[in-house]
Amino acid sequence: MKINMQKWAEEIIAAKDVRNFPVLYFPAIQNMDMTVPEACNDPVKIAQVMREVVDEYPDTVAVATGMDLTVDAEAFGIKVKFSEKQAPNVTGHLFDSAEGIRELELPGIHSGRVDIFSQACIEAAKLIPDRPIFGGMLGPFSLAANLLDINQCLLFTMKDKETLHILLEKCTDWLIARGQEYKNAGANGVFIAEPTAGLLSPKSCNKFSSEYVKKMADALQDDHFFLVLHDCGQVTKCVVDMYNTGCKGFHFGNGVDMKEIMPQTEHDVLMFGNLDPSEVFFQGTPESVYEQTTVLLEEMEQYPNFVLSSGCDLAPSVTNENLEAYYKACRDYNAKNGAETKLDITPFIEG
Repeated sequence: MKINMQKWAEEIIAAKDVRNFPVLYFPAIQNMDMTVPEACNDPVKIAQVMREVVDEYPDTVAVATGMDLTVDAEAFGIKVKFSEKQAPNVTGHLFDSAEGIRELELPGIHSGRVDIFSQACIEAAKLIPDRPIFGGMLGPFSLAANLLDINQCLLFTMKDKETLHILLEKCTDWLIARGQEYKNAGANGVFIAEPTAGLLSPKSCNKFSSEYVKKMADALQDDHFFLVLHDCGQVTKCVVDMYNTGCKGFHFGNGVDMKEIMPQTEHDVLMFGNLDPSEVFFQGTPESVYEQTTVLLEEMEQYPNFVLSSGCDLAPSVTNENLEAYYKACRDYNAKNGAETKLDITPFIEG
């Protein structure tokens, strides 16, 4: 479904109510007769989980494929470990030398499970006609860190910048091609997960991450396809460079204080964040979830471009009761301010 995402975002910013978009694909699986591996390897089942999110939590402003951040590295040949109740993890790395990087040939864009997630967007559009659909993938530095090994990757930022830039160029080219696959499948945007960049200094974050994310935005983004950059690191001093990538949305983890993040950008982009996935959602009670959600909403009152979210993807074991408390807090906050959430995208559908 072709949606004018620019107008969609402008409506969110202009609206009186606060919208929300938590990353809750994996918790939705517990409501279904399905395992985590099944929900990461079958496009129809991925779409069904996405539909479950909408059915259970209709206030969600958009829906996304599961944040399976192993797909990109797996396409390059890295093995993935699956478990019944945990999100997948990569095991090992592809190489640990400059020679291997220089000799690396990019895999085909249909390698591994890439097509499963692109097809999932096609299937999801059949089930979810009333809100945008986002795909998910890694960012350039995070993919490089998976391929090279995170410690080596960080070492290369100081000892062998030239080789690291070669790897980042290759990763970026491949990720642009993958983003195009999502775009061809009819997705309305992608979440770019760049968590490893949060380990970098502000200067290095710009040089080894933001500059490459900008290339992705320049190549892929338009009024009908949005890039949302996620970084769950301590990136308070990186926000301006992140904003300058040109992405239309930015998603922050609980490692930062949103009160320090929000003033650093214009109000023309969506800013998502940032309740702690572990302390708030997993370890908390419905009462504490409600309280902490309300506190964040009150802190963000002056920012019309704020979208309530979890700081990162939520664990499969997060309870329905805690999620209900989160949504209730947002509904009650909006009601207190005389606003009602209406997720009508009809004015933004084109073609």
